[in-house]
Amino acid sequence: LMAGTGMFLVSSDSLFIRIAQPSSGWTIAFMAGVWSVPVVAIAAWRTYGNQLFHEIRKHLKILCFTGLLASFSTTAFTISVTLTDVSNVVAILAAAPILAAFFARLTISEHTSRRTWKSIAGTAVGVLVIVGGSMSGGGIGGDLLALAGISGYAFNLTIWRRYPDLPRILVVLAAAIFIVIVTSIPAAPSKMDSDAFLATLAMGASFGPLARFLLASSTRYAPAAEVSLFTPIETVCASIWAWLFFSEIPTDATIIGAVVIVGAVTYGITGPASEVVPELDPHP
Repeated sequence: LMAGTGMFLVSSDSLFIRIAQPSSGWTIAFMAGVWSVPVVAIAAWRTYGNQLFHEIRKHLKILCFTGLLASFSTTAFTISVTLTDVSNVVAILAAAPILAAFFARLTISEHTSRRTWKSIAGTAVGVLVIVGGSMSGGGIGGDLLALAGISGYAFNLTIWRRYPDLPRILVVLAAAIFIVIVTSIPAAPSKMDSDAFLATLAMGASFGPLARFLLASSTRYAPAAEVSLFTPIETVCASIWAWLFFSEIPTDATIIGAVVIVGAVTYGITGPASEVVPELDPHP
């Protein structure tokens, strides 16, 4: 329920990014982070009170790492939506389950079946179809950024899974802070209009933080690959929002690639479930 709800909320990001254009992706990400920081900081303070700074110091290194990684994936996703069709971006995001399984296998030894590796191959074919279709339309830069962003997200899922005692509200706070830091120099908030400000407010102060909190929390109860299985919810919903509000109709290559990716993911997840390493130690 956490993962599914989180992905549904995340699907609104592409809609808000479109509303905030023609502001740059850097500016949109920056303002979303600016709105997020005070909201999440207040929530963290209400959660931990006087123990807040103790919790931050206790988990400082891993919070910095996951926050930096989250800033990379979020900024890459935001910029990618400004450079290519929403349907292209969210179709590529559907590859998250396979990437999460791959990273989980490498880093925390969660078992990955032969079926999953076949699914990885199928997903790669789907991504190549989408990227190949964009080469003639000028959107390949956005597609590659989307692929980089979803790789960062999938790796973060593995980190959250590896550290189940990591405070999830601090994970969201770290992400917001690093987004602001990373995007502050190229951002130009003074050039935004009122619609853009309102869109980034909704994206940064409500939908985004809640979605990240739900997704990070869900890794306490399920393997990283299983949590990422809900990514196709974003693929479907975000494509619907783009079609309803902006009349963005996916290209043939995007539709074919999306079908291949979703088919490959479905094939991979209908096999044996991933096996979690017994007694995973949160303090290596």
